[in-house]
Amino acid sequence: MLIDVHAHFGRDAPAARVATYAGLSNVDFVLMSNRDGACDPPGAPDLDETETNLACLDACRQQPRLVPLYWLRPGRLDSNVYAFAGALATEPFAGAVFSPSAVAFDADASQLDEYLDVLVQLERPALFCIGNDARSAPARVLTVARRHPTLPIVLCACGAGDARRREMLDVARQARRAGDANLHVDTSHATQAEVRQAVEALGSDRVLYGTNALAFGDAHVPRHIALLDELRQALAPADYQQVTANNALRLFRLPVNSSGR
Repeated sequence: MLIDVHAHFGRDAPAARVATYAGLSNVDFVLMSNRDGACDPPGAPDLDETETNLACLDACRQQPRLVPLYWLRPGRLDSNVYAFAGALATEPFAGAVFSPSAVAFDADASQLDEYLDVLVQLERPALFCIGNDARSAPARVLTVARRHPTLPIVLCACGAGDARRREMLDVARQARRAGDANLHVDTSHATQAEVRQAVEALGSDRVLYGTNALAFGDAHVPRHIALLDELRQALAPADYQQVTANNALRLFRLPVNSSGR
């Protein structure tokens, strides 16, 4: 089994293309959010939160490999914590996505706490998209994670450069050593050597396969087929299984039958 925990669709990346990537790469499940809920940079679609997530549910119903993630817009007038709680309780959202850069909020803002409390209560993880700007600094996510120490939070690199990805690993290592936050990292934009380093630093139970699909356009499929081949050689079989499937199954509570789907 193979699970990709980090993908987006939207105006410029139809959900059907994400499903095609999954099929060509033999990915069983892709966890996907609707990036049309972004309000930044200027000219972004800026759909309201309800419309954004209804579109995600509809896209995932049409493509059995796609699993919906709830795109949050904290601080926007269209974002309501009670509607969010109801959606997670009644619809098959596997978790929620916070994108400080794309929705223009600070990753450690107090307004996030009520949303994170819902995730704790409903036992769903949070994913934080990490870019190169100050709003999405990993240290800020660590601050908010410490306010909700049992909540699994996955740091997902969204175009983050090498230095920012090292920061992601550093704060996740700090949290693991101190035991004061439940941080994980995904493998987006990482090399085989960087994934191996993350497994060595954090343990294979804190690293999840994620690709930021389809960040590399037409090159996305061959790039990640090659990466998976490299990881099979570089990681112990049990670690490879943890990173590419078991951690996601555990955190996101995905429904899997005896045939794998």
